[in-house]
Amino acid sequence: MARIPSILLSLSLSLSGQGKAAPQSLEPVPWHPLATGLPPATIPGPPTSLTFDNQTTRTLKLFWVKYNGTLKAYGLLQAGAPREQQTTANSCWMVAETSGKPLGYFQATPRPGRAIVPARLPVPVLRSRKYTPGTRQEAILWQKNMRGSLARLMKMEDLVAQDTPLPLNPTTSSSEDRGKFILHEMEIDSTPGNRIKLVLTVPKAVTGTCPAVVAIAGHSGTRHSCYQDRGFATLLAEKGYVTISTRISQHSVREQQRTMMGERLWDLMRCVDLLASRREVDPARIGCAGNSLGGEMAMWLAAMDERIAATMSAGFLTRMDQLEENHCRCWKFPGLRELVEFSDIYALTAPRPLMCQNGLQERPTWFTVPLAREALAGIRPIYEVLGAPENLEFVAHEGGHVIQIPSLLAFLGKHLGPEQ
Repeated sequence: MARIPSILLSLSLSLSGQGKAAPQSLEPVPWHPLATGLPPATIPGPPTSLTFDNQTTRTLKLFWVKYNGTLKAYGLLQAGAPREQQTTANSCWMVAETSGKPLGYFQATPRPGRAIVPARLPVPVLRSRKYTPGTRQEAILWQKNMRGSLARLMKMEDLVAQDTPLPLNPTTSSSEDRGKFILHEMEIDSTPGNRIKLVLTVPKAVTGTCPAVVAIAGHSGTRHSCYQDRGFATLLAEKGYVTISTRISQHSVREQQRTMMGERLWDLMRCVDLLASRREVDPARIGCAGNSLGGEMAMWLAAMDERIAATMSAGFLTRMDQLEENHCRCWKFPGLRELVEFSDIYALTAPRPLMCQNGLQERPTWFTVPLAREALAGIRPIYEVLGAPENLEFVAHEGGHVIQIPSLLAFLGKHLGPEQ
């Protein structure tokens, strides 16, 4: 979990303004109804305020969603009695019945906002855009529309819609000979106002062009994690792949108009931009792989970036209900559950090759094989409709929350080369 900035430690979250009229000039903050589960966890942001306006006819409870996803009670919201609450941008505030049953939540923005609890609270519909098998043309259109909808939810539609890629402005701070490859420490522009650090490896013996892999570490991982202790990125580099890795484990946003998931994903897409710009890389043979959070982000990268030719996602295939409890909810952001399930996001990869791995020794509350098989059943239909059922693979290995390396190497060798 991200360290809480000092400004947040000194910020008072006390109740204030009970009974004041809600200013009409405040920016409306969207109400997100909850059919199941809890809101996303709060992430750090600058000071702001919310003025709650309970337009129902009953008293409701108010909770702040803490940085670890747990709840802290903040008293009652009386019917028809607006009140102001000091908070921070990106904070989530849940409204519940007096019994404690969650009803919905607000996510604060940098500007002071008006949070209206609507008089009527309809039950939200989950997974409204589930993939339903039809024709090949319908499947392709569903994928295109879904990518657009998800980009808007992640507040990155302006970035992915650009006709000309943003300049990378790459710089190399150091290069190290690792025997079969050179490891470069680099920086590139993610957006015009933000640079990211990354590791790039290039084989020493390059004939023609090479396949490449975006290596993605898990929670608490850094750009070096996939290379440490002869990790899978080191093994790929030794086998002649160009590899690249950057840190995506942050629990914050750099630009307040963005989302955490959108920034994580965009950083990975910028890594693909760099790979595609390198003369050593065959742009038709770029893949991605990761475990845990890395497996989640491999899912997202392949779903949203069609340049990814083959994907290995380990330690993540499951259902959203499983991750609502006993797990970090950094996977969740407003509007996601109303649109899709994880299997629908994976379905955006079809018909490109996709391997998912789950260990038989996973914790019962984590990414169990039975739940993975249920999710897999939701991915398989679109691969069949698009005429590539053989491109979807599932490995239930004997380990726990890890990557099974032999099947990873065989999968990437088959679809990207070089042959193993």
